[in-house]
Amino acid sequence: MFAAVLLIRGTAVGGNIGAYGVYVRNAGDTNWAKITRSNVISFGLGLFEKGATRRHYLAAGNGLHRSTDGGRTWRILTSWTTEEILCVVPDPVDSAMIYLATPFGVFKTTDDGTTWARKVTGFKKWFIQRIIMDRRDRRTLYAASEDDIYKTTNAGEHWSPLHVGAAEPLALLQHPTKTNLLLAGFEDNGIRYSLDHGTTWSAAKGLSGSTIYTISASADGTDIYAAGWKTGLWRSEDGGLVWNHVWSNPAFDAIYSIFVDPTDAMHVFVGSVGGGVYESHDRGTTWRSAGLVGGQVKQIELYP
Repeated sequence: MFAAVLLIRGTAVGGNIGAYGVYVRNAGDTNWAKITRSNVISFGLGLFEKGATRRHYLAAGNGLHRSTDGGRTWRILTSWTTEEILCVVPDPVDSAMIYLATPFGVFKTTDDGTTWARKVTGFKKWFIQRIIMDRRDRRTLYAASEDDIYKTTNAGEHWSPLHVGAAEPLALLQHPTKTNLLLAGFEDNGIRYSLDHGTTWSAAKGLSGSTIYTISASADGTDIYAAGWKTGLWRSEDGGLVWNHVWSNPAFDAIYSIFVDPTDAMHVFVGSVGGGVYESHDRGTTWRSAGLVGGQVKQIELYP
């Protein structure tokens, strides 16, 4: 089953699309069903899965929502002091530990959302767009702030700027197999990469001056895709150092999200601004509309 976080802009055409929320569909289908309550402004999804325990998290405008029954019911874990959640990162080992990116800094809980602590030591600016956790060390995380990308190696207690050389980072990705390789997408500054866990950074070739909203990779990292504001879809086959244009659609201005099926690298989704979801089964050569027309699709995930 695929799940998409959706924001509506303008009038939805085709399908039963409400104002905001999370929608799900079965593989091969284009009909999406809403599984969140009405008018939940949604920004991102997270999943904790260990053994028989599965928890879905929704980063939303009014806080962090959690479902323990596959999206049938949701509970808000945050109070009015922790709202407008832009990104959620559950710890993959400890279900009680969760990190949040917000316009007011990074928030962390170690007691399953009962209490939250603001973790901003080391930041110069607190508007955090995105957080990712290191694939090898869960105490190491990276955060995209207004002025730079920051790194912590002690689970958020202290953050250090990485001096990337560009402001307004919007997208972060760690290569799925070459974990020393980090990629970042920026407002009006294309993509930069680091080959040494963020110590030094270089500008990638092919997307100079572009605004990048999202970067995503196939499970083995052979294909990496990027897109943003009026960029169309781009692909790199060398780990993100050089990029080539793959596809664009004049029906919408921007692509907010990309998802590569981990079980089939030929199967790629994009979530657009106003055009809903598009789907390719041939690595981006041909595309079909896959529903949610009229929506801004912030994130697409597969929950087998």
